[in-house]
Amino acid sequence: EDFDFQSSNKLFQKDTIFDEWRQQDGGVSKQTNSEKLKPSEMVIESSAPTQQAGFEGDFYTDDRIPVVGLSLSKRIGLFKRAISCGLSYSHVVSVAGMSVSQLVIQVLGGSCRVSLNNHNKPPVVAALVSSGESGKVAITTALHLSQHSINVKVVLFATPKGCDGLVNILRKSKCVVDRGLLGLPNVIDIIVDGTQDRNTLLSWPDWMNSVLDWTGESRAPIVAVDPQHPAQLPRNPTPPKWTCTLGAPLLNQGMTGRLFLIDIGLFPFAFQEENISYRSPFFDKFIVPLNRASKIRKNSG
Repeated sequence: EDFDFQSSNKLFQKDTIFDEWRQQDGGVSKQTNSEKLKPSEMVIESSAPTQQAGFEGDFYTDDRIPVVGLSLSKRIGLFKRAISCGLSYSHVVSVAGMSVSQLVIQVLGGSCRVSLNNHNKPPVVAALVSSGESGKVAITTALHLSQHSINVKVVLFATPKGCDGLVNILRKSKCVVDRGLLGLPNVIDIIVDGTQDRNTLLSWPDWMNSVLDWTGESRAPIVAVDPQHPAQLPRNPTPPKWTCTLGAPLLNQGMTGRLFLIDIGLFPFAFQEENISYRSPFFDKFIVPLNRASKIRKNSG
């Protein structure tokens, strides 16, 4: 007798069987196929860790892993400790730039917007670069984005130390805007703001007011690169929609919008030697969203 494929196919419960496979592999059972991924979610599903960290955090991941917030001086000490143990600063900047560019691509729409089959104009990203540490990450982000069919425009207020080579590459790629903010196109999809590091804000260069005027009037959402706000500023920066913090979150980063922690390769014993409670929040991810704890601990950083 011939096999009745059509009848058997109707009896095949694909969702149930796939859920059983996921549970066997330690994954999370997906309830609906219509569920869309958030910019902070990975395509590969993962189960939330069940082991308790044993300490409280100033921030928590979506999986309830605590993350301790630091003062800027405490985080500088952590970075120096990691670099003295062998982590190179150029590696930190490169990894941070790649991760920020991945986040930008996700919020642009991922493969729906950045793909070979996209018949619309490529998305436009404006990168604002200062001479500080945030500027180094922003210019590295611009370099990565320019290699992914994205129209990148770099406004170079000052060249960060050690980034002359990257600037030359971006100039040859016609990504650098020589007329400053006036040279930017009218329609911009996302602004990558690399002007909010502490030294730049403390010096408050002449162009800063123009940046705040322009970002305040622009409809484009802002991705802030590791802002480090002093206690007092002449003006409040334009609130970003997303903020990327590097390695460890700061207790005072101003208005952040949705906060994301970037993995830059800091190893656990660097935290331990600086007496900072730490458990890696990354697992299968390189970028994790953070939620501020309802009550900041008094002994932080």
